[in-house]
Amino acid sequence: MSDELLGYNGKLAYIDLSSQKVEIKDLNPKIAEDYIGGVGLSAKLTYDLLSDSDYEVLKNDPFSAINPLIFATGPLTGTATPSSSRYSITAISPLTGIWGETSSGGFLPLALRRSGFDAIIITGEAQQPVYIYINNGEIKIEDATNIWGQNTRDTIDLIRKELTDDKIRVACIGKGGENLVKYASVINDEGRAAGRCGMGAVMGKKKLKAIAVKGNKSIEHSNKQELIKEGKNALKMLEASFAVSFWNHYGTLCYTDMGMILGDVPVNYYTKTEFAAETLTGRTLKETYPVINYACAGCTIGCGRTTIAEIDGSEIEIDGPEYETTASFGPMCGILDFAPILKANHICNLDGIDTISSGVSISFLIYLCENNISVDKISNYLKDIRIEEIKWGNEELLIKLLNQIINRIGIGNILAEGVRKMAKELDVDPELAAHVKGLEVPMHDPRAYLGQALSYMTCCVGANHNKGDFFNIDGDAASYAKIRKGDRFDVDGREAAVLMYQDVTNIYDSATVCQFPHIKIPILGRLFKAATGFNSLGNKKTLIIAGERANNLKRLISCKLGCTRQDDHLPKIVSQPIESGGAAGIKVDLEKNLKIYYDLRGWDWETGAPSKEKLQQLGI
Repeated sequence: MSDELLGYNGKLAYIDLSSQKVEIKDLNPKIAEDYIGGVGLSAKLTYDLLSDSDYEVLKNDPFSAINPLIFATGPLTGTATPSSSRYSITAISPLTGIWGETSSGGFLPLALRRSGFDAIIITGEAQQPVYIYINNGEIKIEDATNIWGQNTRDTIDLIRKELTDDKIRVACIGKGGENLVKYASVINDEGRAAGRCGMGAVMGKKKLKAIAVKGNKSIEHSNKQELIKEGKNALKMLEASFAVSFWNHYGTLCYTDMGMILGDVPVNYYTKTEFAAETLTGRTLKETYPVINYACAGCTIGCGRTTIAEIDGSEIEIDGPEYETTASFGPMCGILDFAPILKANHICNLDGIDTISSGVSISFLIYLCENNISVDKISNYLKDIRIEEIKWGNEELLIKLLNQIINRIGIGNILAEGVRKMAKELDVDPELAAHVKGLEVPMHDPRAYLGQALSYMTCCVGANHNKGDFFNIDGDAASYAKIRKGDRFDVDGREAAVLMYQDVTNIYDSATVCQFPHIKIPILGRLFKAATGFNSLGNKKTLIIAGERANNLKRLISCKLGCTRQDDHLPKIVSQPIESGGAAGIKVDLEKNLKIYYDLRGWDWETGAPSKEKLQQLGI
């Protein structure tokens, strides 16, 4: 650890897969203080790595070998902070073409945190499949030829066997990443998914099958006793939250019926919000299948679920399903039975693809066929699927299409590109493609919470409910003194609240800790100060500025890749009114609010980029 840094390993590992070279550098204390860690640190490292000519290359080819793939933890990861076993993965997204980030929990984050490095920066492209083995400060690049083609569970088992250590933690890709499905995910701990933005595809292009980590190095903190004390204070507040008991008892599926009543659960590709919600609740899952609760390392919430189900004649342990997966493969596709959802969930975990983007892409295809849109073009791509099969509620179709997506067969080769590219390839009105900046809209309908709609539009990666889950603000699951709640159908006068909450969630992802506890900023600041000794991070104002700094830097990176104001747009399929349900009659028209948001952010209305004044103010 650097003599100047507390709360960090103080080391960065730069790995060039093309040359097979590893270079270890010190983490600059000023960068640590300004960008914290996790996604914030990764944005700064990416920005410093890329030249103007690099952006031109990546603008045309996000799969270029120069694309920096970064695995990172933060100064609160694995500390007494509740729910702090998280890590982040960032790169230029092959799905969206702009800044991409995702995160995951489990037990791997602790090993990565204690590995001796704060971030692993991977560039280049291996000539043949490899995996990276990190063992307490030592890094080796190992041959993975015999593992390439294996599913994620078998990959983890094979690497542990090869390294003769069943406690090795592994993050890996399956066939989805190998076949460059644009929304391929990275799987760790058998079923925890870093799902969004296609980080698994970036690994696949680099011929990087996995990262195996063994770490038990200790990290010195500025004030360990204070860190423990503030961790306990945060835990007390967490245990007093009504939401925690719901998450603990039923997982995130506690939201299914509540969400349906509010008009927040999309049905039949965002055309409805009403369905028999009782068929897909956490309670129904527990009454139908053996369900085992589990938690990420050090977490008291325990929202994880392992479901025991019979698939193709064999009893299988399935990680999940959680709410987003259930909604995207369930009501979005007209399916109201857990059996096919569990099977689809398991396939996505084994072969490593995002359940949100894949579910939205499949439901988009069904929507087009049900409405007789571009059917002739779709028919030209079909293989082993008849056009008549593509309809709501067809459980067999769901599994067929997932397998075709993963293997890029037939129409699956088009679906593997995401809905924006689907609309282009099938010559369909782009306003029917449910995405923002190329990232598919999650299972929280923009019409149910207009603050969430504005957050989707302006989010650094596109439509992502974890980068500003404003539905939790207006839904009373989270409360912050300076973030105004209000009528969920009205965001007028609350643009600053949306902006600030995006900055707050960026702090969580830089820390890196889970967002579910919604740790209050004063406590978070005291945790940072106790961990690192940085007085600036203990100050509420400067801590929020750190979140703002990282968000603006990500926006700057995206603008250098071609992102403009026109990309801050919700398509008509998710903004036009629907006739019934909890958000009936609500139209999303936020151009006025977007202008106010821009003014508050200090972004140029013509270009969409942060102004020079704003960048100077933030020290970028």
